[in-house]
Amino acid sequence: MFYRREEITLSGKIAEIIHIQTNDQNSLTGANMRELSAILNEIKADPNKRGVILASDNEKFFCNGLDAENLLSTDRKDLIQEVGGIVKLFAEMIKFNKPLIAEVSGYAMGGGAVITIGCDFKYMLEGKARIAFTEILVGLPLPGSFVDRIKMCVTPKFWSEICLTGANYKAKEAKEIGLIDEVAMDRDELRKLSLKKLDSLVKLPMQAYQSTKDVINGPILAKLEQYEKETLESFSKPGVIETLLEAMLALKEKRRPNFN
Repeated sequence: MFYRREEITLSGKIAEIIHIQTNDQNSLTGANMRELSAILNEIKADPNKRGVILASDNEKFFCNGLDAENLLSTDRKDLIQEVGGIVKLFAEMIKFNKPLIAEVSGYAMGGGAVITIGCDFKYMLEGKARIAFTEILVGLPLPGSFVDRIKMCVTPKFWSEICLTGANYKAKEAKEIGLIDEVAMDRDELRKLSLKKLDSLVKLPMQAYQSTKDVINGPILAKLEQYEKETLESFSKPGVIETLLEAMLALKEKRRPNFN
C-alpha cells in the first residue's frame, strides 16, 4: 500500500488523514497516483466521510514529484502516459468536492507542489520544507490545469517566476505570494492547523460546500479533457521525453544534466 489511511472523528463527523508513504522520497508513479485517485473517489462517494487531510510522516519529503527510477525503467512507448498520470491525478483532486487539506511538512517538488495546490487549504512547515514547480527544470511543459490553478492562488506578479524558473520557496515565502495559506513552526502546530480547519468545515452543510467548491473550480472542471489532450500533445513534442530522461538519469547519477 502506498498510503496509510487514518480515520478520524471531528465534531461527530468522520474524515480521513491520508499519509503518503509511496517510497523513501514519497515520489510518484503511475501506480501510486492511480491508487490515490481511487481513494479520493471512494471517499467522495461515501456520504459518511466529510473530508481529507493529505500528510506525510517522512521527515524530509511531503512528495518529491515523479519517481526517477520508475521513469527510467518504463518502456518508452508508455512514458508519455506514465508522466501524464499527474495531470489525471490533479483532475481527480479538482473533482473531489469535499474538504481537502494539504499538510506540507517537507519537500513538495514538482508533483508534490501539484498535489498541494490541488487542495482547498494548504499549510506548510517552517524550516526545511520547500515547494516548487520544477517541471520546467526537467524539460516538461507545465500543464494548463496547473497554471490555471496557480493563477487562482498566487499573486499575479509571481506567476512567471513560479512557472518559468522552477523557483523554490520556504514556507513564509510561499505564504507571502499566496501559494500556501498558513505556516506552522513545528509538526504539532501543523497538525493543529489542519484539524482546526477541517473541524470547522465538517460542520458546514456538505451539499452547500460541494456545490460552491464546484463553482469555484468550474473554469478548470470545464476544461479537464482539453487540458489532458493538450498536455499529452506537449509531452509528445520532439525532445521533451529525451530531455526528461536525461534529467532523471542525472538525478540518479547525482550530476548536472546535459541538455545540449
